Amino acid sequence: MSDDDPTARLTAHEIVVPGTPDEVWRAIATGPGHAAWLFPADIDPGAGGAMTVRREPYGATAHATVTDWDPPHRFGYTEPAGPDAPPLATEFLVQAAGGGSCVVRVVNGFRHDGEGWEDLVDGAGEGWRMSLTVLRAYLTHFAGRPASNADVLVGLGLPAAERTRAAAVLDRLLGIAAADAGSAFRTPAGVPELAGTVEDRSPGYVLLRAAEPYPALYAISCFPMAPGAPLSANLLARLYGAPPGAAAREEDRWRTWLTGARGAFGD
Repeated sequence: MSDDDPTARLTAHEIVVPGTPDEVWRAIATGPGHAAWLFPADIDPGAGGAMTVRREPYGATAHATVTDWDPPHRFGYTEPAGPDAPPLATEFLVQAAGGGSCVVRVVNGFRHDGEGWEDLVDGAGEGWRMSLTVLRAYLTHFAGRPASNADVLVGLGLPAAERTRAAAVLDRLLGIAAADAGSAFRTPAGVPELAGTVEDRSPGYVLLRAAEPYPALYAISCFPMAPGAPLSANLLARLYGAPPGAAAREEDRWRTWLTGARGAFGD
């Protein structure tokens, strides 16, 4: 997505992932692939097709329109961003990088008339930065496998400026404060059981690849879900090969624990 309009407001993030362009395309531009690392989605192939993305509890279901469809290299869509905002555009670009890998680039924002919407674009861009690490971990460890989803959002009642401190509290509670990417971890007593490897981390965000109790990816962040919104503790878990009902049980136990832990964050 390129635009010379001086009012355009766009962010761009890219990451190197394993897989051929066709394999990456299936992960980003098909409903089952999209759901396995991000959100459940229905995608009608081809420009002009309808796309429905179910983002609850992090946001409302999005009813988007496919704008770019060039398999396996370019996939884009636009969606409403609010009653007073122009359409929000998202574009994936996939390029083979050699050695069985690809570069995935996500450009997101307003193509035109984006002035005054910087906070929304920056927040969406931060979300994509975190989400791309989930895509990389999925394609590295679980490519092609369907997922069951456990998604939890618990409000912390703190301003966004407290993100770094709140994330440090959450790391301490999870027992991973000193765990760098690549380190083994196991949650302590009193926290929902989880053990595996720290896959990726950055300020306010950690991605855990679990071996116990189920093979899974757990993306955990302290992040406000909208401009001006208070911080929330957010858990996006994708379970691969778990038995029926396991995802619902994971949601329940993590929601219960995060709700009970809110007092540890102060105000």
